[in-house]
Amino acid sequence: MRAALDRLAGRIKEATPDVLVMTGDILDMPDEVIAGGTPDDRSHDQWMADAKADFRQVRDWFTSTAVPFLVIPGNHDHAGAFAQIFGGPPEPRDIAGLRFFCFWDELANDRQPQRTGARKELFENALTGPAHDCPQVHLQHYMIDPPTFAKGWRYEYKGARKLKREIERSGRVRAVLSGHYHPGSLVHKDGIVHSLPPAFCEAPHGFRIYDIVAGATTMVTDHALDV
Repeated sequence: MRAALDRLAGRIKEATPDVLVMTGDILDMPDEVIAGGTPDDRSHDQWMADAKADFRQVRDWFTSTAVPFLVIPGNHDHAGAFAQIFGGPPEPRDIAGLRFFCFWDELANDRQPQRTGARKELFENALTGPAHDCPQVHLQHYMIDPPTFAKGWRYEYKGARKLKREIERSGRVRAVLSGHYHPGSLVHKDGIVHSLPPAFCEAPHGFRIYDIVAGATTMVTDHALDV
């Protein structure tokens, strides 16, 4: 993956983007470690030290691109270790005429994503608060649209239809960028993009470029390191 990221850095230099986004599962940590245990003869402390070292490498890679970046954890990342390296959930951030909101949501006991508590309050404030009446991009690991059932799991949020209606009603959101479901998906309707690129960790190492311009349809193009 380090070699793939180094190759990606060259493509980023060519594309000259305004911002880079990574929507979770930076690492593939065992569930036992995330729950506070260990799956092998390494101690939990050693697993955590290794995870933080890997997170640090990814953070340093982003910094080396000299492009503003936003990274959120996924369900295979240890949120505490991630926060120690990347910082906690960030405040809304304005970049290139767009306001970026980062949602650190969680899986319910049945492993379906849910948006509750402070994340739900942030979502509602983004869509209705007077201070956030501007074009927005929402970043989250899990998906709102399309509804997706695979391998016995529901990948979209509980109450996804309601979340989608609220986004559409607000008139503020231009793109909802997600991760989680490795095959990827793309829904482009009524001026809103719901995008989940194919997992970069798998060949052909795909990534997406979004061209979001006021008053125009958002252009989404798929690219890959191996073509």
